[in-house]
Amino acid sequence: MYEISLVPDVKSELIKKLKLRNLVFLICVIVAASCGGVFAILLSITGGQGIALSAQDEEMACRSDGKIPKSSKKCDSKYGTAIMKFENEEELLTIQDQMKNLSLLNKNKIKFSRVFNILDTILPNSKKGDENTVRISEINTDINNNTLYFDALGYSSNNIGYRALEAFKKNASLSYYDYGNYMRRDDEGNYVAIPSFCITEKVESGITYGVYHKGAPGCEAPMVDKSSENSEEAESDAEADALTEENTEAVAAETTKVKDIAIRRTYNSVSDREKYMEGNDQFAKENAEKVKGYYFESKCLQYDSDGKFDEAATLETCPLLSEEPYIGDSSYGRDSDENMVLSFSATLTITHSVFLSSNKHMLIVGPTRQNVTDSYVQISGMFTEAAHDTEETK
Repeated sequence: MYEISLVPDVKSELIKKLKLRNLVFLICVIVAASCGGVFAILLSITGGQGIALSAQDEEMACRSDGKIPKSSKKCDSKYGTAIMKFENEEELLTIQDQMKNLSLLNKNKIKFSRVFNILDTILPNSKKGDENTVRISEINTDINNNTLYFDALGYSSNNIGYRALEAFKKNASLSYYDYGNYMRRDDEGNYVAIPSFCITEKVESGITYGVYHKGAPGCEAPMVDKSSENSEEAESDAEADALTEENTEAVAAETTKVKDIAIRRTYNSVSDREKYMEGNDQFAKENAEKVKGYYFESKCLQYDSDGKFDEAATLETCPLLSEEPYIGDSSYGRDSDENMVLSFSATLTITHSVFLSSNKHMLIVGPTRQNVTDSYVQISGMFTEAAHDTEETK
């Protein structure tokens, strides 16, 4: 069977074009509707932002100077008193700014009293067994630049004052500092720092110890056990249960005692420190008890590849002086006892970290291993004259 199309070719082409037109029109309508929806969404967002910004402006005006918003008859009380209504707002803002900087100020706080630790270490003194002695006649300090300026007198056993000066320069150049934390092992087996106020440092026979006052207020308290005397009185559980809560607290207060634990600070090697941490070193044996779980964690002391203490690397890491000592004018003369002395002036620039209060348990160590801690400084013999009141200080 045959079909014969009676539609001319021109008519067929027209029908195709009409279908294509309708399709394009439909697509344009859909695109236009989508654009309209997007525009409506953007318009609503812009309008909402404008309303929010207007409300925030009114709130800021209310908080700053108490201006009444247009949308309300008064400032909402939840905003509190307007800032500009305070008469001393400048002082309040200054205090607020200072409060933000308290942690930074505390971190950078200077403990300039350590200057005596430095002088006690680097000044030769016959009382310490030296053949030379240097005593200060006048000292000035520049805290901003960590600098000491002083005039001094050099004494020597053979009346050659320059030997005392050279000993002073050597001590200053070869001294280093050390700081860190005394550590203890907690119940979980981890090491934690002991608060600095729980430690009192002392030096005996050239060895530095930190005495940990365990059980003191703010320090770790030992476990509270009933004393043997109270245990004997409580012969039965019935009698023990009869103790009132108040009496139990009193017993606990009496049996909580402060225990002083001496912790060695310096170690000859890494293995020496590890033995000490386990309570197996000679120090623990000599003290008739194992000081286990305690040690000092230094921030400066260095050890070589063999684990032995490396003094040269330590001096390079934490030198006492940031610059070489400068010696000014010097001249010979005689003191009141007609002894030959060398008068000289000197300038020392100290490493800034030495004076930072945040660096706890600061230790100044000289080339002869003489050391001075924050807890004790031998000031006597450091100056040519004893301190006395002047008209300005009376």
